[in-house]
Amino acid sequence: MSKTRKVCYSLLALFIIALPAQAQDILTVATDDGQKTYSFEQLTELPQTTVKTKNDYIDARSTFSGPSLKMVLEQNGIGPDAELKMQALNDFSVTVPAADAFNYDVILAVLKDGEKMPIRDKGPIWVIYPMDDHAELSDDLYNGRLVWQLKSITTQ
Repeated sequence: MSKTRKVCYSLLALFIIALPAQAQDILTVATDDGQKTYSFEQLTELPQTTVKTKNDYIDARSTFSGPSLKMVLEQNGIGPDAELKMQALNDFSVTVPAADAFNYDVILAVLKDGEKMPIRDKGPIWVIYPMDDHAELSDDLYNGRLVWQLKSITTQ
């Protein structure tokens, strides 16, 4: 290979490395009016809510942070009377009343104890209810709504 070609390949490689990384969408919210997608960065740019709680899927009380589900629903024109299909990356889904987001500080957690959650540890988004703040949430009904690896919210 000629010296000129090597220099060109080296410059091309440097150019590709220097390109900004494209933000990957991790959440889709779909309604009858259309859909909106969110990247991790977009979710973290929204006002954040912190919930300190434990649940049946973790060993100890943890601190979760992320945007409130209520805010994301409102951004998409979804009110408290809607029914939501929440679907995970593994295609698990559950129907949840949107009223939960309006009655409790439900969050779309993107951080656990200050760290980004990898897919293998229930990330990148875990629907978290403030279980410790409301005795009625310590029920199997609400534990079933703690969708981890959330990928989409669709109105029913």
